Amino acid sequence: MSQPALVIFRIGSIGDTVVALPCFHAVARAFPLHRKFLLTNSVDSMRASTVESVLAGTGLVDETLYFPVGRGKLNRFAAIARELRQLSPDALVYLTPRTSVLQVYRDLWFFRAAGVRNVVAAPLRLGARQCRIDPTTGELEYEVQRLARVLGAAMPVDLAPASWDLRLSPAERGAATAHLSTLPGRRPLLAIAPGAKIPAKDWGEARWAALIRLLQLRVPDVSLVFVGAPDERALTDRLAGLWGGTQINLCGTLTPRQSAAVLAQCALLVCHDSGPMHLAASQNTPCIALFGNYNLPRQWFPYGARHVVIHEPLGVQHIGVERVADSVEAAVCSLSSGEVQQREQRSGDVKPTVPVVTNDEDRPDGEYRQPDKQSAQRQTVRRAR
Repeated sequence: MSQPALVIFRIGSIGDTVVALPCFHAVARAFPLHRKFLLTNSVDSMRASTVESVLAGTGLVDETLYFPVGRGKLNRFAAIARELRQLSPDALVYLTPRTSVLQVYRDLWFFRAAGVRNVVAAPLRLGARQCRIDPTTGELEYEVQRLARVLGAAMPVDLAPASWDLRLSPAERGAATAHLSTLPGRRPLLAIAPGAKIPAKDWGEARWAALIRLLQLRVPDVSLVFVGAPDERALTDRLAGLWGGTQINLCGTLTPRQSAAVLAQCALLVCHDSGPMHLAASQNTPCIALFGNYNLPRQWFPYGARHVVIHEPLGVQHIGVERVADSVEAAVCSLSSGEVQQREQRSGDVKPTVPVVTNDEDRPDGEYRQPDKQSAQRQTVRRAR
């Protein structure tokens, strides 16, 4: 008897995939006997990685079907429809973000035309496509919480640490260790991811350069690890040349999963709102993440404990270099020798705890961090605007 088929519809790149990990795990638990086909978009940018490149090797999907992005692709859409009809899946799980109900109905029409009758978790209800504000706290949902809420109507979704498991292989962890073995031991590894696919999220090379120079004075005993996409290599080469200490530039040399394994061994990541940020959060590596006004506050913040999010409503370019350097210095100085040693030895299997992001009144306006229980009781929660 042939194995029953299940289709999971999810588009995006690294960050979109990582925030959906708990949902992929939930689907795997709900359909353990099904062969799972990922239906996703192809990418045409060196800065974007496919959903498949993040999930390969996890066992959460078995095969991938790609549909084209944009108009004028009728032949490819017809081919995808034929493939879906041949698969005759028991169900299609809808995990793709849409901004309007018309887009959802368009997708449903296509799936019905392709012979798919059972679609799970299509975001048709009012509020299903947007993150909600908690009326008791004034805090906006994380995107993963929105996804879990919508899918949760059909199956239980767990946001506990095990649901963030990328199931990195020994080979992927070994590749990370081999790359980092050129750096001296006992020094904290400070990862830097200065790339941004979207200009509105880009802090700018001049500010990154000023930060590198300032960190040389503030935290000279760390080793820098640069990560990012292949077309960001020239940028990271220039930034690495400003650092007088030990460093390694891995930008463009790692797969997304190898990047996760490298970030698992780093003490800290400084980054934009980006794929490396979400990979680091999945490995419980603290992030200092720079956010501007491109998205709503908190929706795409890194999910996990101990992160510092510097959010500037005027735009990410308005974040001062000193402000970021202060956060990096404080984070590095808070590291104990035991934590550094643990990072060197870790296998990457520690996952984030469920966080609460609040406004810290001891920090400049717009800067967020994950508080401990006592400090959370002292802080005032600011309603997301």
